[in-house]
Amino acid sequence: MKPTITEHEAKDRVERYIEGALTALPATAERKLFTQHRSECTDPTDDGPQGRFEISATYEVTGLEAARFGEYFDAVVQWWTAHDFAVLTDSRPKDLYVFVRNKADAFDMTVQANDLGKFYVGATSPCVWPNGTPEPQALEATEPEQPVAAPPEPEPSRKPRRAPVDDEDFAQTNWTDGGASF
Repeated sequence: MKPTITEHEAKDRVERYIEGALTALPATAERKLFTQHRSECTDPTDDGPQGRFEISATYEVTGLEAARFGEYFDAVVQWWTAHDFAVLTDSRPKDLYVFVRNKADAFDMTVQANDLGKFYVGATSPCVWPNGTPEPQALEATEPEQPVAAPPEPEPSRKPRRAPVDDEDFAQTNWTDGGASF
């Protein structure tokens, strides 16, 4: 139930870490937002309470030569190690993927590339409270619960969840028009 940085601060730090890692790449590198998420920590690794969120972003990096991806990976990993990140997974040379975690604040970062010439850099925050402090409902959830009688088991339904498929109708369906029968 400890305070954290706010979601806004987490988002800013995600962006700063990505910008920092990109400084290790050539000046031709340009970033294009690929994904950005706010995900509830439903199964946090620290066994913490509900109501916290992870903030993440991944950018596709364009303007790089695919033949030099190995050099770019080395440069990004070097930047990370100089900025207090520990390498947790390095799948090279089999896969172009490296996963790191910051030793001071537990932010995660990845760099990955594929055979299609795509290169990605991403960052994810640890679980944070939206406003930096535990929400009232989370505080209430830590109070001991009073035992409650379990509800009765529902009677199993004997009817099928959907009608059986008629193989003859299936073969006669015109799938090009959304499934209307001939």
